[in-house]
Amino acid sequence: MAGGALKYRHLSRKSSHRQALLRNLVTSLFAHESITTTWHKAKEAQRLAENLITLGKKNTNASRRRAESIFYEPLQHLPRLFTVLRDRYLNRPGGYTRVLRIEPMNKHYDQAPSAILELVDGPKDMRFHMTAKTLVRERATEQGVREITARNVNKVTRYRDGGVEELEKEVKRMEKQTRDEAFREVCYIIRLIFISQFCESRARWKVDEAPREGQRERQPRIRQ
Repeated sequence: MAGGALKYRHLSRKSSHRQALLRNLVTSLFAHESITTTWHKAKEAQRLAENLITLGKKNTNASRRRAESIFYEPLQHLPRLFTVLRDRYLNRPGGYTRVLRIEPMNKHYDQAPSAILELVDGPKDMRFHMTAKTLVRERATEQGVREITARNVNKVTRYRDGGVEELEKEVKRMEKQTRDEAFREVCYIIRLIFISQFCESRARWKVDEAPREGQRERQPRIRQ
């Protein structure tokens, strides 16, 4: 029927091309844990990735055959889906992936809205690292950790195995990195001050050595 509700994004492609595109995106996602693409492609690939992880949690022969028909490299990604990722998301009721908006990748071409599609609770979980960075900044203030930050800490550690310990480890690493950056910045400023003072003293020395008015410039003696 004409004028019906749009059930999915066509992505300006025919059906076979669209399915091949989504399979390619999902295969790259499970290989690298995080991919960058346009917003609309990320939202469509997210649906397929969520279904794949659900198949991995079922762990039946039918789900294995279905997952094998989606992956472009099934021999490489099927064992990881039914072992590592299944154990990671076994207690999570849903929301295995996350889409984060970013600036357009092609700024000088079409300005298409871009996004990052990632697997949550993984080594490249961006919200986990952003929460750790926020904790470092707020713990250094007098107000302490805000309520919204505490809720974010609960979100990123609730279904992660050893999430609190991993978050504290990441916070300590970022604190050390912040101290090292501050030390390098202080060293750079001291170096600039030393160079400026040296240049000023050299300029004054040249002014003092310049011949005065009415005085001839001293000629170097040449040995014969």
